Amino acid sequence: MTEFEIFQLSNQIYINNAIYTIAVILMTALSFYLIRRSRELNFPVYGKAILTLFCSFPIFFGLEVASYFSLNQKNTSFQLSELKEMGTPISTVAECYITNIGYTVADGPAALAPDLPFLIIYATIFIMFIVGIWGKLPESN
Repeated sequence: MTEFEIFQLSNQIYINNAIYTIAVILMTALSFYLIRRSRELNFPVYGKAILTLFCSFPIFFGLEVASYFSLNQKNTSFQLSELKEMGTPISTVAECYITNIGYTVADGPAALAPDLPFLIIYATIFIMFIVGIWGKLPESN
């Protein structure tokens, strides 16, 4: 595969990832809306349990999308460094990409796992979901 083909494939994967990220954002917004409605309607325990299950889906899907985003970056860097190792001349853009991502042939193919910032973001959103569903409402005067 040539450098151009690697970047072309990588950009197509970024477009797919952006579409899935929009889906995660919409599912997260829907979850927050349902949490608000559950508080307004004073859901029973079984309703809160079902809502908790529903709210776990955007978190899981978001982590999966984030994992594929990280995987794409690392594998693109890996493939470009493979070209470089084979003696194929690569552009300065490819050199910068390898340097910025820092993933080379020595690291081997990347594993499917999100980066730390994604884990922190989705853990925070999950805590917001759980507190929103199960947290006690403050007493009003």
